[in-house]
Amino acid sequence: MRLFVGALRCFFLIPFSLGRELHVFTNQDGKKIEAELVDLDGGSVKLRMHGKLYDVPIATLSDEDQKFLQYWDLKRQGIEEDPYYSEIVFQDDFSGEGFKEDWRHYKSDSVIHEGVLIGKTIDINAHAGVDSIRFEGQKDMEVSVKFKFAGPTAYRFNVWFDDKEWKESHAGHICSVAVTPKEISIQDAKTGNMRLDIREKRKGGEPLDEETLKMLEEKIAKFPIDLEDSTDWHELLIRTKDDVVTVTLDGEKIGDLQSEGLAHPTKSLVSLTTNEDDVHYDNFLVKAAPAP
Repeated sequence: MRLFVGALRCFFLIPFSLGRELHVFTNQDGKKIEAELVDLDGGSVKLRMHGKLYDVPIATLSDEDQKFLQYWDLKRQGIEEDPYYSEIVFQDDFSGEGFKEDWRHYKSDSVIHEGVLIGKTIDINAHAGVDSIRFEGQKDMEVSVKFKFAGPTAYRFNVWFDDKEWKESHAGHICSVAVTPKEISIQDAKTGNMRLDIREKRKGGEPLDEETLKMLEEKIAKFPIDLEDSTDWHELLIRTKDDVVTVTLDGEKIGDLQSEGLAHPTKSLVSLTTNEDDVHYDNFLVKAAPAP
């Protein structure tokens, strides 16, 4: 790349003006330059050196610099950062023409249109549409996503955390956060209503005993919100840490739930489940705390 070849010869010779935020960038070949970070635009980063602007493909930079740019972009968007969740697992702003190859789909008719994921379900009577990503198992995680209810059939969506290797709950469900225009709920699915014996009893029409019903009440927490008349975008932030899940909406804490199943050590799938159609999503980001 010309920028890295030529700049190495002279960037120490011309002083930068004070006050600029400079960063030493490294490309995939190990060559380094110091430049001012100006902007991100699609797959390129705009850098200023010696008064000139250069567009550099992000993919040509080191993995470390690519992560740095992701954090920088989040910071300028005003998204709260917590250094505990320092590992980026997956990120998608849906700016491409279609789904990235990491996405998986179940009973979903979702599409990407004009930089937005439009959640759609093939047949709500069969199952809600699921769009998911799978990764190496993580314990403590952070998921953020922008959303809006964009049509009359958009009445709920869930963010699920699953472990498909876990066979003692239905579909490996560990926990979920459900969002409607009126309410956000947090649920321990692993030791709650998705626990296999409980689900099988309910599926077969067998009544649950009082002790089990009382236990299930402790596996879910519900918090009222008011988005019924809103057509705006909103920012959902979910954090799991040990046996606690905390939910923030538009920068304000909504509530949390503490339950033993939430501490499951290998959450390896996160999904957006749309009920029924036309929930719009953007800036989907999955992060994790590094394993100790």
